[in-house]
Amino acid sequence: MSLLEVNDLKVRFHDAAPDHYAVGGVSFSMEKGDILGLVGESGTGKTVTAMCISGLLPREKADRSGSILLDGTEIFDCTEEELNRMLGSDMTVVFQEPMTSFNPVYRIGRQVEEGLYVHEKNLSKAQRKERALEAMRRAGLSDAEEIYRKYPHELSGGMLQRAMIAAAIVTNPKLLIADEITTALDVTIQAQIIDLLLDLNHNDGMTILFISHDLRVVRRLCSHVIVMQKGKIVENGRTENVFAHPQHTYTRHLIEAIPHRAKRLNEDE
Repeated sequence: MSLLEVNDLKVRFHDAAPDHYAVGGVSFSMEKGDILGLVGESGTGKTVTAMCISGLLPREKADRSGSILLDGTEIFDCTEEELNRMLGSDMTVVFQEPMTSFNPVYRIGRQVEEGLYVHEKNLSKAQRKERALEAMRRAGLSDAEEIYRKYPHELSGGMLQRAMIAAAIVTNPKLLIADEITTALDVTIQAQIIDLLLDLNHNDGMTILFISHDLRVVRRLCSHVIVMQKGKIVENGRTENVFAHPQHTYTRHLIEAIPHRAKRLNEDE
């Protein structure tokens, strides 16, 4: 059985035209240990798809149909209470802007531990702290003890993103959904975050759904890639095959739009 199965997912927001679907019949699956890239321009339905998978899309704002199975459990059949239990234990989400995801009045350590308060209530205070410090070290925060006591405004963007990843992995989820998490970072920090995700995948076997419009990052990180356009999948395959032999015109245009180093150097001369 696949860890994640999405079948004929359709989403139409209530304030949209009757025939306009934000997601128009998307189907794909992920095996345990996969890193799947979901790519396309802004507005192609990537994040809406992820919000449906995580159960974070407000039910009162959109009509949904199809099926989403996470390890055999139908997401659309879950109550809000059941979704809350799954989110943070079976799956976690890391968003693009860590500064807006952290509460500015709480220390980093307390917020990294939050999933443990909800999903592992039997842990002692000392055990929660140790688990949080371990997750922070796994996320590449070498000064975990010091950062544990800091507030969000005291950290750089790259450190905050690592802290967000630490909060996401502290409960050892089956699926990590990363939504544009390298977009606001400079290329050096981007590379460090990619290495971190690869390490989590290779050493911990973590399954990762990586959402991005940056094909360069996707090519380095993901083994498989899905290309979305106007709420539909137009390309789906192994990453190197898609890059080497794109079948859809939209995919070819996305690949051709990637800046090449030689071209940039010539422009700078």
